[in-house]
Amino acid sequence: MARRTGRTRRPKRSASRRTVSESELARAWVLWLVETRNGYLEKLLELPAEEREKDRGASFPSLRAIFLHILDDNLWWLDSVPRNRQTSHPDVKGTTSPAEIRKLVDRIARTSRALARSLTPARLDERFVIRGIQGNGKPFEMRANLRTILWHMVEEELQHRGEMNALFWQMDVDAPTRAWFSSPLAG
Repeated sequence: MARRTGRTRRPKRSASRRTVSESELARAWVLWLVETRNGYLEKLLELPAEEREKDRGASFPSLRAIFLHILDDNLWWLDSVPRNRQTSHPDVKGTTSPAEIRKLVDRIARTSRALARSLTPARLDERFVIRGIQGNGKPFEMRANLRTILWHMVEEELQHRGEMNALFWQMDVDAPTRAWFSSPLAG
């Protein structure tokens, strides 16, 4: 009879798998977010305008407002902050036409792809001073490196996509979910 030691065996690591650097992983996540964002854009624009605008009591009132928040965050954190354009950051919250929203998604995709191509360990360590206005109207200043900004954006976008998924499902609309398994890094 074999004696149990309380230890579990670790599965052997596949010889074909390699260790992925943080910059490669961050690049893959940024690109996955870009590629999968279009599903949310298309699903949102399939809805009648009144359904896109309906106040659903979520973190932002409507599905359109949640999606525009995702876009605004991407513009702020991945374009305005790294390029030191915080004082000229465009306001996207009033964007309503499907053509304007598509244009924003395309702009963010170009910016995100360029940023993804630039990612190296040194680039992830690049530090930024972020200045803005808090929800209570008071100014703030903080410092963050690009690594922190990117992982925040992954968390932020996935959080709001989950929220949109729940709202779509409440409407009996299939949410445009797509698993990480579709990423080139998913082995």
